[in-house]
Amino acid sequence: MELQEQIKAYQAWVNSQLKKKSQQITDFGKDLRDGTALITIVEIISGQCLEKLNPRNEEEKKQNVAKVIDFMKSSGIKLPHVTTEEIVGGNVKSMMQLILALAAHFKPASIDGKKGETPTRQGFVSYREKKVASLQLEEKHKEMERSFEKDLSEIESLAIELQKILLLDSEGNLLSGANIEEDLVITRAELNLALEEKLKQEKELTGIQQKYKELSTSNSALLSRLKQQDEDLMLLRQQLLHSNLARDKLKSEKAELSVELDDMKDEMERYQSKYYEKELKCQQLDNQLVLEKTEHIRAMTRKKEEIKELQKQMNCHSPDAVFHDLRIPQSPVLRRSPALSRGSPTLSRKSPVSRNNPPRRRKLSENAQTRILYFTDRDMTPAMATISKRVGDITLGEFKSAIKKQGNYRYIFKALDPELGTVKEEVFRDDDVIPGWEGKIVAWVEEELNV
Repeated sequence: MELQEQIKAYQAWVNSQLKKKSQQITDFGKDLRDGTALITIVEIISGQCLEKLNPRNEEEKKQNVAKVIDFMKSSGIKLPHVTTEEIVGGNVKSMMQLILALAAHFKPASIDGKKGETPTRQGFVSYREKKVASLQLEEKHKEMERSFEKDLSEIESLAIELQKILLLDSEGNLLSGANIEEDLVITRAELNLALEEKLKQEKELTGIQQKYKELSTSNSALLSRLKQQDEDLMLLRQQLLHSNLARDKLKSEKAELSVELDDMKDEMERYQSKYYEKELKCQQLDNQLVLEKTEHIRAMTRKKEEIKELQKQMNCHSPDAVFHDLRIPQSPVLRRSPALSRGSPTLSRKSPVSRNNPPRRRKLSENAQTRILYFTDRDMTPAMATISKRVGDITLGEFKSAIKKQGNYRYIFKALDPELGTVKEEVFRDDDVIPGWEGKIVAWVEEELNV
C-alpha cells in the first residue's frame, strides 16, 4: 500500500477520536507537530488529563510532545525510537509509529464504529480488497482467453468442413478441374485439408498422450497407495493374529488359574476340616490333661499324707534315729565307722576327728605327678611337662608356670562334656581350674597377633 493511502488511514483514525471533542485535523504531517492534538487523543483514549500548552514557539511544541512521550513510557506502552524533535520537525513516519503504538495499546473504536479496527487494520482491509479485485480481473482475463481459444477452434472446424463440402460434388466425389490450374488449386485445397486434419489429429493425439501421462501418474500413485495399504493391511492382520494368539493364551492361562484356584479352594477346605479335627483333638487332650493333672495332684496329696503318716509311725518306733526327715537323702560325703553296727553316731569329713587325722587322699595328692602335653603354632610335635598336682586341682596360673611361655597366648584344653562329648575349652583367668583328659592335661598354646 502506498504511503499516501496509509497517511489517509491514520488521519481518518485520528479524526475519529478527535470528533469526540469536536476537533479535526486536515493535514496529518502539520497538525500533529505542536502536540496539542496528540495530548487530546491521549486524554480521550486513556481517560487521564494531561496539562498542555498553547504553543507559540518551538520550545512549547517540544514540551507538549515530550509530555505525550513521557506518558507513554510511564504507562508501559511499547514505543519505537521516536524523539520530540522528529515529531516537531514533521517526520510523518515517526508520527505514524506514535499513533500506531497508542492504538495498539488502548485499542479504541475505529472511525467506522467497528471495535478494534486500527489504522493498520484499515490499511490491511484496503490492501485485501485490491488484491481480491486483481485476482478477479486475472481470472476474468483467463476465462476470456479460454473462450477465445474455443471460438477459434470452432471456426477452424467450420472452415475445414466447408472446404470438404466445396471439394465434393453433388454425388460426393472429388471435384476435377477444367484445366491444370484448377486441378492445382483443388489439389492444394485437398493438401491443406489433409494438413489441417493431420494437425487436428496430432493435437488430439497430444491431448490423449497428456491424458495418458496424467492417468499413468495417477495410476502409479494409486498403485503405490494400494501397495502401502496392502502392507498396512498385512501389518494389521499380523497384529490381529498376535492379538488373537495372546487372547487365546490368556484364556488358557485363565482356565488353568481357575482350575488351580478350585484345587486350592478344595485343598483349603480339606486343611480347614483337618484343622478343625486337630483343634477338637487338642481340646480333648487339654481336657484329658487337666483331668490327669487333677488326678495326679490328688494322688500326690495322698502320697504326702501317707509319707507323713509313715514318718509319724517311724518316729514313734525309733526315737534315737539320726535322720528326722525321710525326704532328705543321706549325704555321700559321710562315712560310717566300724562301730556303726553297734549304734554309735556317724562322723563327717569336717569333724574334729577328721581335722586331727587328715585322710589318705590328701597325702596322695601331695605326691601326685600330672603329665602335660601341649601343642604350639610353630611345632606339630607336642611338648611335655609335669606338675606336682592332680587333675582337677591345677589352675591356669600353675600351668603357665610349668610351660614357661613369655608373651600373649591363648590356652585351649581338651575336655569331656557330659552332653557334647570331647570338646576344646578355652580358659582365661589364672585362678580358674583347667580341665583334664584321661588323667593328663592336653592343651594348645596359640600366640595372639596384635592387629
